[in-house]
Amino acid sequence: MHLSSPLASAAVLAGAAFAHPAVPQPQSKCAPFKGNFTINQYQLYPENADFDFNSCKLYLGQLWNASLGIYDPYTQEHEIVEFEGISHNPAFHLGAVGVNRKNGLVSLIADTANAFATEGRDIAGTNWLLQYDPQEKQLIHKINLTATSQGRYGGFQDVEQDPDGNVFVVGTWPGTLLKVTRDGKTVTPWYLPASINQTQKGIGGIAALDWLLLAQGDASSQLWRFDMRAPTGIPTPIPVTNANHTFGASDAIYLPPKYAGTVLLVAEDTVGLSVFYSRDAKWRTAEFRGVVPIGEVDAGTSVVTAAQVGDGIYMVLEPFGDEGLGGPGTAGGRGVWPFRDVGGEVEALLR
Repeated sequence: MHLSSPLASAAVLAGAAFAHPAVPQPQSKCAPFKGNFTINQYQLYPENADFDFNSCKLYLGQLWNASLGIYDPYTQEHEIVEFEGISHNPAFHLGAVGVNRKNGLVSLIADTANAFATEGRDIAGTNWLLQYDPQEKQLIHKINLTATSQGRYGGFQDVEQDPDGNVFVVGTWPGTLLKVTRDGKTVTPWYLPASINQTQKGIGGIAALDWLLLAQGDASSQLWRFDMRAPTGIPTPIPVTNANHTFGASDAIYLPPKYAGTVLLVAEDTVGLSVFYSRDAKWRTAEFRGVVPIGEVDAGTSVVTAAQVGDGIYMVLEPFGDEGLGGPGTAGGRGVWPFRDVGGEVEALLR
């Protein structure tokens, strides 16, 4: 559905040695930036993050309040975008965030709150794919994903785009992929498992490189590759060399732009970031290079994603152990959010 009038209100609140020639490194308009930083923002609770190398802003899915955070690491200003009927509605969480680097639109998912808390037992409710224009401060598309899934599968939590601007959406209960056309008019079940068992946890995260889509989190505990040009998704397992790595629970994977598609980071909840390498960025095989550990964190804290901001690579943490001020499944009272630059640790594993 295309919306001609804005449905969102925005307010500013206080608060590469491995590159392959066939995959050119991105030209960033942003000033140099690296090193640890902190966002001071009440109830941020980031579930996902993506940095736009054109606007030089960090976009954050603010989980419990179901809102979008837009952080400027250069000025330390933090803007919050709230969506009518979704933000501060306990029926919704907001996790997935992905920036289309060609047009600057931000794709987000407002997913039903109970899907993950019940591990797929309760996936009832409506899931929305939102596409927001941060320049015009306008919601461009609000697309009902449940109209396609018919409530048979859910847990939608990650997004990616192909070079034509089509959006791919991950469902985790069980592992599925929906394809949404760039005009927002058509949603197609692009990959479905052979049998639908909504309590069988599947794909957690996806990452795109040109027409190649990588995925991880299926019950097979493998990395997969897909060709996004195909009419339906056919997963090809990626053989992993150099180690017998067993994945922990994961909600996101990430290809840091500074490595031009040759390095994949898998956010493993209580473990850290596992690092994989493909010399030619084609991911026919992958080398496991090791793990950047989560380090000392509060009880119940998980690594939810990695994000490159400027030149730094950051581990994004979500303190799920915080007591919700409105009860379980609501935001706590935290207001300080450290972002640790693990770029040096990743680099050390690649040597």
